[in-house]
Amino acid sequence: MYMQKEMRLTSSSDFANVRVLGNSWSDNFFVLAACRRVHFLINEDYQSRFGFVVSKKIGNAVVRNKCKRRMRESAKLLNVITGYDIVFIARRNASVASFQEVCGSMSRLVDKADLSLVA
Repeated sequence: MYMQKEMRLTSSSDFANVRVLGNSWSDNFFVLAACRRVHFLINEDYQSRFGFVVSKKIGNAVVRNKCKRRMRESAKLLNVITGYDIVFIARRNASVASFQEVCGSMSRLVDKADLSLVA
């Protein structure tokens, strides 16, 4: 099952806004960058949106796509508060991490950023 379009960051300007306007947190596997959605104050029904970045430094296309699939599935399991744009940037260690390590790492970063619904 794929992630709904409303929950994805799609344009390069969205990614740029998160990097420029937001804060970032990191661990061994990922960098999390997050910022409040611009239009959230107008309509509070906005869900948080996710973006995933895996650079060519990580590996070939097969490795990058596998890493992105794991990141997307892990993001579906996160309980994140509404109204944020969140970008996960993979580090080299992420390509060899198991699914459990990816889930744990992303969950810890969300907690570290105080974006988790469950405290």
